[in-house]
Amino acid sequence: MIEINLLPDEFRKSQSRFKKIDISGLNLEEIPVLKIIAGIIAALIAIQIALFFIGVYSGSQFKSLNLKYNEVLPVKKDADALRAQVNTINRKMAAIEDLMVKRFSWAKKLNDLADSLTSGIWLTALTYDERETERQIPAVSRQSGAMTPGQPAQSQTERVVLRYLIISGYAATTAGEEGTAAVGRFIKALKDNQNFYADFSDIELGAIKRDKVEEQEVMSFRLTCLFKETK
Repeated sequence: MIEINLLPDEFRKSQSRFKKIDISGLNLEEIPVLKIIAGIIAALIAIQIALFFIGVYSGSQFKSLNLKYNEVLPVKKDADALRAQVNTINRKMAAIEDLMVKRFSWAKKLNDLADSLTSGIWLTALTYDERETERQIPAVSRQSGAMTPGQPAQSQTERVVLRYLIISGYAATTAGEEGTAAVGRFIKALKDNQNFYADFSDIELGAIKRDKVEEQEVMSFRLTCLFKETK
């Protein structure tokens, strides 16, 4: 059989080198197979032991951090409560400073309140209060700023601060008139007084109940005057 080798000379030499390698002379019995397997097993066991100790250490660290967090948690809650109180106080201080700046208009507001007093009514307390709350606002289209026809209405919320003037007092009960009628007449007088009512959006009647003052039958009442929102 004639064999024709078309490879270049350099490849012919490499091929001839490979042909010279004879693996028949290798003695597989002399290779320490058991030692190699034992080494691999020992390495795997060492890795498993290392991972075990790492897991134990990580678990102890997690428990320690968890205990520290539980110790700090009550302090954090107290700090959050104090922060909320400070924010409320700061807000009220700002409102008081604003009232002090406008003290002359408030003096006039109290005069207007006195002018609105009707017969059988006397006041016991005036209180200013404010509350932060959430309210629903309708969603609008991002492009036009109006509701898109056919688009389902989606409500959004916004946080607002509502301010109140709370009026407490008594209404005398006479033979010809109940105290509730006197309170209703007083509310109407407040709303009819434009100088007083100009800064409020509504006046609501709160708790009202029968009481006695120096053996006289009276009705104790509480009115909540809601300030208009400032822009």
